[in-house]
Amino acid sequence: MKARISATTLKRLGALEQQRGENRPAAMFPRLVQVDEWGALASRMQGILKDNVVKDEAPDYGDLPKLELVASR
Repeated sequence: MKARISATTLKRLGALEQQRGENRPAAMFPRLVQVDEWGALASRMQGILKDNVVKDEAPDYGDLPKLELVASR
């Protein structure tokens, strides 16, 4: 007795085989920086956050550098 495979299952299998070649990251982590650089950034962010908690406003970190995220697999 032959087992039949549905067309939907064959489509799913085809899609999985095409995705296999793609390198999709499993997680994104901040790029490692020197401790002094990290500390300086964190202290400025904490200062802004403290001021905004007192004012009961949302913090604006506009002029601070953003963390660069790198992919990890």
